[in-house]
Amino acid sequence: MPTRNRVDWADERLGSNVYEDMVSVLISRLHPQAQRIDGAGGDKGRDVQVPLPTGLEIFELKSFTGRLDERSGRRRQVADSLKNAAKLNPVAWHLVVPINHTDGELEWFNNLTAQYPFPCDWRGKDWLDNQMASHPELPRYYLEGSNDEIVSMMRELNQEQAALTRGMTDVVVRVRSLKDRLNSLDPHYEFSFNVQPSGAVNLTTHPRYPGAEKDRPIQIGGVFSFPNTEDGKRSAQALQDSFDYGTATVVPSEFVKSFSIDAPAAFGGNFEGGELHVGGAIDNTLLADARFALRIRDAQGVIRSHLPLEAKERTSGRKGIELKLEDLGGVAKVIARFDATMRRAKITYSFHMPGNSLPSILLPVVRFLAEAKEGRGATLVLNGKEIGPPMDLSASYPNADETIRLLRVLDDIQRISGVYFPVPQSPTDEEFESIKEAHRYLTNETIVFQWNRCSFTIPRTSLETPEVQQLQQGDAVSNLVMKNDLVLHLGEDSFNLGCLNMTYASAKLESLTDVSNDSGAETQVKVTIVPGDDSSASVSLI
Repeated sequence: MPTRNRVDWADERLGSNVYEDMVSVLISRLHPQAQRIDGAGGDKGRDVQVPLPTGLEIFELKSFTGRLDERSGRRRQVADSLKNAAKLNPVAWHLVVPINHTDGELEWFNNLTAQYPFPCDWRGKDWLDNQMASHPELPRYYLEGSNDEIVSMMRELNQEQAALTRGMTDVVVRVRSLKDRLNSLDPHYEFSFNVQPSGAVNLTTHPRYPGAEKDRPIQIGGVFSFPNTEDGKRSAQALQDSFDYGTATVVPSEFVKSFSIDAPAAFGGNFEGGELHVGGAIDNTLLADARFALRIRDAQGVIRSHLPLEAKERTSGRKGIELKLEDLGGVAKVIARFDATMRRAKITYSFHMPGNSLPSILLPVVRFLAEAKEGRGATLVLNGKEIGPPMDLSASYPNADETIRLLRVLDDIQRISGVYFPVPQSPTDEEFESIKEAHRYLTNETIVFQWNRCSFTIPRTSLETPEVQQLQQGDAVSNLVMKNDLVLHLGEDSFNLGCLNMTYASAKLESLTDVSNDSGAETQVKVTIVPGDDSSASVSLI
């Protein structure tokens, strides 16, 4: 007994184009990485290719029925396809044809493929029948006109949505059932739904496989009226960019007269006015292993800066693609637009210092901006190779050198001390001096200075130390060492970065706070000292 959805491969509706469309979608469903090859310019022995880590796997689709004999020229066509495919050094080659081979045909095929170093196989009628039984939406869509059924179901969905305003009851169950039926019919898209508190049902499309939007594109047309104003020009250009490079945009309602949408499952239609939201045509499949950077060379070709970038989004349109990239710290934003029709690229970048960033994150970007000077060029780098000619640069950040010095000092302070804090916003002159002083101490610089008086407090128990005893006797103490915390004050924050040794070459006691005999051991005593015969002192980090 014939099974449901069995395909009559000799059906006159199943011409070579319909066959290739249907089987290409099948292979894309089986292999999400599959890429369909447009045969208009010659497919070179492959209708569908699957790039794998191990190499290229190739599928050749032939809609032949009957026999694969020499007299019809079909064997020559297969042999030519295999010969062309072999030039691409594939790891496997598959002939997909709705014919179960005879012993003679299999012997011919084995003799043909034995000439090549990669495995080849014949996927015939039984294989195709099994796959179509597992994916019944394919023959329904391509041969049985299920799109009409989809349109009818969308009308049902609208009726269910109207019923939601009268109460939930079992409407959600029926809507879910409609959604499941839709998913059994459309080979390119899957559908999901959610019910809003207002009672509206939102149905969303999702491509079943990468490239589904190319096999069944969503088409938009409309009538727009853009005035010759800044807003009008900006909106017109943004919409043009959406078509040309697949970028997202919103067209305000005052510029929209009407528009139409042709989408799967009868989504869309004709609309009069309203705000138009155009989502980005995002395709990030090629970005996973891509390594980007922005590079600056001087007039002599010497690399002055190389800033690694991370690809965030790739969109594509009828003229080319646009890449959105960021440095690894998310500080620099780079947009690279490639116009395939004119064979040229445009790169723009912007820099925004976040409110809370570490100096080590900002330093690479500011260093890059400091090297962006007149007479130099910037190029985009992909996987170690520069793309296209360099674009001319002009000085874009005149205060970069000063900022670099501050960031380097802060980075040194944090690496040496292990104390990390955000870059201060608009530091005062006093804070600048405090930063520089802390840096000098942390980089093992000993600071020598002259002094005339110093006051400090010590616990009462410290009065018994030899140095303080000597001071109390009126004698000068040589190389008196005091320990102090190295504290950096930035705004309302204070950061303890370590401990300092302050050494006074010669010191004498000027005054000492009186304490009673019955005061506690932790009672603080104020001590004031003045220079002896040498007024120099030095400070260094312990």
